[in-house]
Amino acid sequence: MNHREQLARQTLADVMKKLYSRGLISVYGGNASMVLSDDNALLITPSGFNKENLREEDLVKVDLLSGKVLGEGKPSSELRTHLAIYGANKEAKAVVHAHPPTLVGLCTSGFDFGIYTPEQALLVGKPMVINFCMGEELAESMSALAGTCQAVVVKNHGVFAWGPTIMEAYAKIEILEEAAKMVVAGNVIMGGLGVSPLSDEQVLGILKNYRPSHKSQ
Repeated sequence: MNHREQLARQTLADVMKKLYSRGLISVYGGNASMVLSDDNALLITPSGFNKENLREEDLVKVDLLSGKVLGEGKPSSELRTHLAIYGANKEAKAVVHAHPPTLVGLCTSGFDFGIYTPEQALLVGKPMVINFCMGEELAESMSALAGTCQAVVVKNHGVFAWGPTIMEAYAKIEILEEAAKMVVAGNVIMGGLGVSPLSDEQVLGILKNYRPSHKSQ
């Protein structure tokens, strides 16, 4: 194992622990992957593991083209969905899947989730929302959508987000959940009329005047 792969394993394991500590997944929920460009492979979380105690050596290495396991371990059951996203969006080098309760609850209820914060406008935009599906149907849906947006919410399930780095993919989910919490808080106080999305003009102004200053790994 080279140094780059070792660092990738550490980063991916840390992201899963961060998702759990932030309440974005349950102890056995969620999954994530990242591309190892040098090996034409990816690392993905294993199936059924406790994410709070996930170790670097627990991660599964998979051939990026064939999906075959390189070494030992059983990859996440949603490996096909990850591969579909990478196939549809060549800029995606990492995928994170989580179960943020506020965001998923709003979207499952039929709420039209817009763009609410500058961070969302800059990094995520408006997420796509699809009905519950799994397996091959989910992979096919992601293949059709991953090139057109930055995140997809699956009703009654969770959200997939992707990006050039694992930290940016993670940040997109965190940003969406924070926006969802703001919507719920405002609407509770004002009886359902408290928070409006940013207008198209406001979003364009944000995109014109601001640029993300973070540096992700």
